[in-house]
Amino acid sequence: MGDSAVKGRVLVLNTAFLGDVALTTPLFSLLAGDGWTVDALVVPASAPLLDDHPHLNRVVVYDKRGEPGLGKLLSLGRDLRGRYDAVLVPHRSARSAILALLTRAPVRIGYGPPKGPYTPPFTDRELRPKFTLWGFLYTHRVEYTLGRHETLRICDLARPLGLSPSEEPRGVLGVGGGDAEWAEALFDRLSRPVIALFPGSLWETKLYPPERYAAVAHDVIRRTGGSVVLMGGKADMDAARVVIGGGAPGLSSLVGQTDLGRAKAVIAGADLVLANDSGPIYMSSALGTPVVCVFGPTGVPGGFWPFGVPHRIVRVEGLECRPCSLHGHRVCPLGHHRCMSELDPERVVAACLALLGGGK
Repeated sequence: MGDSAVKGRVLVLNTAFLGDVALTTPLFSLLAGDGWTVDALVVPASAPLLDDHPHLNRVVVYDKRGEPGLGKLLSLGRDLRGRYDAVLVPHRSARSAILALLTRAPVRIGYGPPKGPYTPPFTDRELRPKFTLWGFLYTHRVEYTLGRHETLRICDLARPLGLSPSEEPRGVLGVGGGDAEWAEALFDRLSRPVIALFPGSLWETKLYPPERYAAVAHDVIRRTGGSVVLMGGKADMDAARVVIGGGAPGLSSLVGQTDLGRAKAVIAGADLVLANDSGPIYMSSALGTPVVCVFGPTGVPGGFWPFGVPHRIVRVEGLECRPCSLHGHRVCPLGHHRCMSELDPERVVAACLALLGGGK
């Protein structure tokens, strides 16, 4: 479309995980800054993430798991029909391509496969990104460039609209006033610096052992005089109990006690976020908070790491078995889980101190 594109209404359709939606926030900023009216379509779990977003006009919720089937898809397509001048789809699925078609937007943009031969580690078919056979439903297909940061790849979807992402894309997330006030009262009771620790992940092999996070938390508190607040959902409560142990000054837990709005407020107000390879590292990026990320089986070959903020990635180097998958496994395929079991807590502490200014 180039410079002749007429600004109008655009729908960004991303029904993937929470972290994927956080990685999409720079695209919202890019489009809104160019004069587009931007709507987003996400699954129910991701919708609160986009509450109070300054660059979104509307958030459409599609419960693809709670209401699966063609009937719901067709109904949603009818509701969206004729509303948009363009639909951009970061999620590489057949359902997303079909839904984009059902909107009848004249411009529908998705991904096409990388050009040229695959290079390691993507010579392993298990590590290659998958592409829907329904890609022909798009009017434009943008190359999915391997090794490029995911935020840049997502922003590349705007190129057919005449937009080019900067090499340092910045996304934002909004924090509601009530949540911000609640977090301010929380931080008034805590010693600075405050580290928000997220010990969980959807994938078991991405979990740094909670007893090691306990060692990290105690050492960071001792060396900084600050506080560590554990965050996460109810699924993370067992890990949180191990980290808390018998309790210690400066160490507390809000795991299972906050919604996503309050979690955003804690991240935004914290001095540092410490997490596994999971959604909170991308939320932190969009909220402007420095982040230390513990990487295990996934490594960083596919362009997934924090963006736009000071960060440190901590991982065991030199493992030939990593990466073992795009998203992690339930159990280590080789049975040893060396990518986490050999990661010394002192290395994680050192990364935290580096971003906090060195501690005492």
